[in-house]
Amino acid sequence: MKHRSFGVIPIYQQDSQTRYLLIQHRAGHWAFPKGHPEPGESETQTALRELREETGIRDVTLRADLHVSETYRFLRDGQVVEKTVRYFVGLVHHDAVRIQIEEVLSYLWATFEEAQALITYEETRHLLSEARRLLDGAQPAHKPAQTQTK
Repeated sequence: MKHRSFGVIPIYQQDSQTRYLLIQHRAGHWAFPKGHPEPGESETQTALRELREETGIRDVTLRADLHVSETYRFLRDGQVVEKTVRYFVGLVHHDAVRIQIEEVLSYLWATFEEAQALITYEETRHLLSEARRLLDGAQPAHKPAQTQTK
């Protein structure tokens, strides 16, 4: 069985500081907002909706050209599930967060080093490193790939 999810690696840049938003999921692990698509949703629509639902963040420029993916397997009801998650880089314009208490235990805006220490899974740490590398090497966008505001 195969599943796909989409999410955002939220990044807030102010002055010379860059912070990454981590959320602690109800299962206890620290990672990024993500979720399954609803019928008719595109990848980026899903990622933006999940970011909005889990963190309250609406004012974000989603860099659809900057994305990283992970694939992993787990058992559910005796069946092997292969899950692929694509994360888009999201440049957040304000750092206010309102977590969805049904799915999120906590959150933290962290430096790269703090995020690397807090993230639960090695693959997620690798995704953060790759997203930072992509962002650092990205050319300035003439217009955002997709923007959602309040």
